[in-house]
Amino acid sequence: MFLNGKRVGDQVLSPGWTDYRERVVYQTYDVTDQLVQGKNAIGALLAPGWYETPLEWFQQPNNYGFTPPALRAQLRIEHTDGSVEWIATDESWLADDSLILHSEIYDGENQDGRRALQTLGAFITSVVAETWPHATAIDPVPVKIVAQDFPPIQVERELQAKSLTEPKPGVWVYDFGQNFSGVETLSASAPSGTDVRLRFAEVLNPDGTIYTDNLRTAKATDHFIFGSANFGGFTPQFTFHGFRYAELTGLPTAPGKDAVTARVIHTDAPWTARLETGNAMINQLWSNILWGQRSNFVGVPTDCPQRDERLGWMGDAQVFWRTASYNMDLAAFSRKFAADMRGTQDGQPFYGIFSPGTVTTFAGAAAAWSDAGVIVPWTSWLQTGDTSIIEQNWDAMTKYVDAIAAANPDFLWEKEYGQPFGDWLSPEGKTDERLLATAYWAWDVTLMRQMALATGRKADAEKYAALFEKIRAAFQRQFVRGDGFVAGADNSPSQFGVINNPNAKSEGGDTQTGYVLALHMNLLPEALHAAAAKRLVDKIEANHNLLATGFLGTPYVLEELTKAGYAKLAYTLLLNTQYPSWGYMVTHGATTMWERWNGDQMMNDPAMNSFNHYAYGAVADWMYRYAAGIDATPTDAGFHTVVLHPVFDERLGHIAFDYDSVHGPIHSDWMVTGATAVWHVTIPANTTGWLPLSAEDAAKYKLDDADLGGNPQVKAETRAGESGFVLEPGSYSFKAAIP
Repeated sequence: MFLNGKRVGDQVLSPGWTDYRERVVYQTYDVTDQLVQGKNAIGALLAPGWYETPLEWFQQPNNYGFTPPALRAQLRIEHTDGSVEWIATDESWLADDSLILHSEIYDGENQDGRRALQTLGAFITSVVAETWPHATAIDPVPVKIVAQDFPPIQVERELQAKSLTEPKPGVWVYDFGQNFSGVETLSASAPSGTDVRLRFAEVLNPDGTIYTDNLRTAKATDHFIFGSANFGGFTPQFTFHGFRYAELTGLPTAPGKDAVTARVIHTDAPWTARLETGNAMINQLWSNILWGQRSNFVGVPTDCPQRDERLGWMGDAQVFWRTASYNMDLAAFSRKFAADMRGTQDGQPFYGIFSPGTVTTFAGAAAAWSDAGVIVPWTSWLQTGDTSIIEQNWDAMTKYVDAIAAANPDFLWEKEYGQPFGDWLSPEGKTDERLLATAYWAWDVTLMRQMALATGRKADAEKYAALFEKIRAAFQRQFVRGDGFVAGADNSPSQFGVINNPNAKSEGGDTQTGYVLALHMNLLPEALHAAAAKRLVDKIEANHNLLATGFLGTPYVLEELTKAGYAKLAYTLLLNTQYPSWGYMVTHGATTMWERWNGDQMMNDPAMNSFNHYAYGAVADWMYRYAAGIDATPTDAGFHTVVLHPVFDERLGHIAFDYDSVHGPIHSDWMVTGATAVWHVTIPANTTGWLPLSAEDAAKYKLDDADLGGNPQVKAETRAGESGFVLEPGSYSFKAAIP
């Protein structure tokens, strides 16, 4: 929107992406200061956006375009005498084509600077009145129109090019040094009619030209036609690109390094985490995780920002949401995404696999993808303590979990588990889909029980506790041997893009992910936890101390190793730089997370090779909760009780972590010298810290060079059979002996 030629607000791509069959959101602005005495002109630029565009891979003409794109707006004027006047869109408004000839989310934008009267911001009353025809009123499809209650998309920062190269004559490549989501601004001069083209890419070919094969059908191309030799600049308005490199062609003379700059955009949720360690690779990994979140939180949590797929894939979201909720205050964004997920049920009980839903939504559910409908609300509640998201989603979550039970009376999720995506892109091969699905169903039920207790639903809590035990028993009968071996019968290659690693073959169907999920979802008899964990360790060690997990196993593997007493191995996996590892991406030039562990080796397979996919960034969850030791608990959510369990390791050297919780800043830092770690922690007001320590471990900790019991702010206590210490609000210094 514009008022008297000046932009109204600073939102990008408003009104954002919702399922337009169900709801459209509106924005409200105070424009008092933009009004002038005499005539005033209101203007708007309108484009198809996500509404009327061939989203997904099927390239239909549009997904939601029941009517042409249209504007509904009103200006409310309250006069000094208290009377109110409304100016609303109707046939008296005037409309014409702008300088934007075409714009599309995947393909890019074309602007013609020769259309001088239609240049951005040139909404001047005299010009409009003399030249533009009247607007046409339409009869819109009935849909809920609701106020926007989630953060908008905005420009966060501008980037300057790090370098400019000319790999071919007249082909100029700008390197911004960072993969991100955003748009460019071209500032140059050229004769009228000069058609300049900009294309975008994440990586380069060996000859220095841009690599675009992995964009698939997305053109990701902007065209700018100059209107005069001194035209100031072009910036796309209704598209965005995922890129590090921009290729410029069409200028008659060599451009300067500053001729193309970039604007980084993302959903404007506040950043809440800061991390610094003694390891340069881990510091770069953390930066990559943040940039992956920046790039893919653009209205919805997309899987990737560059190719013809930028969908809210729910499997990717649920594995990353805990990390994401540390990185940003996602309370409002979680409510928005949960509403999008509810919309995918669309008259049936199962959640979809991506949201917002579309007219051509991939049919059916998918275990671990559809489960985001339960996991995202639970994660938001755990992180914030706000039960409103539980209340908003309770009926939908209940409908989903109960539908699984109705279809699977034997308590193994064998029917209606939808698309068998499995442990996506696991180097090891396929983990039995029934095992994965049943584990996720059990996890859903566990989370439902916790949320029921948090909202006073005692009967529901008892129901889900009983259901969990039945699923657990069925899981053990089907997938667990008496020696701790965990596997299903199906170890065939997946049709959904799993890559096989000959150095990590599964014998008898057991996989690293199978053990990880069985442990994490608490599906093993207590007597077999140690045996199953040892089998997991054996598989990792047999694989040269390397991961073999995909999207589903990776988020929990370090946690389960740590809880089982193998923290050293967890750190080994974190610090590895061989394929497959997080360090491999970093040491091979990544500035965001990759879709594949070895994306640089898979450029000849561009069908599915994004260099900006956040799923493997879920490892930051372990870095925050275990390395730094700052965790929440479902028995007192929202960090009202701050659970403390730092894991020291001399190879990391030191760590400093700050988290802006809903109760205030929480701080943890430690440094290892020899066999001693010095740890500092700050607990905010109106909270308490809980340091679970056995009697043996407690003897290794000293508080300000005194025993733990010597400080009146630190009290020994037992909670649910666990020994530990309660820390009142304040700052503490510990010395701890480490192996």
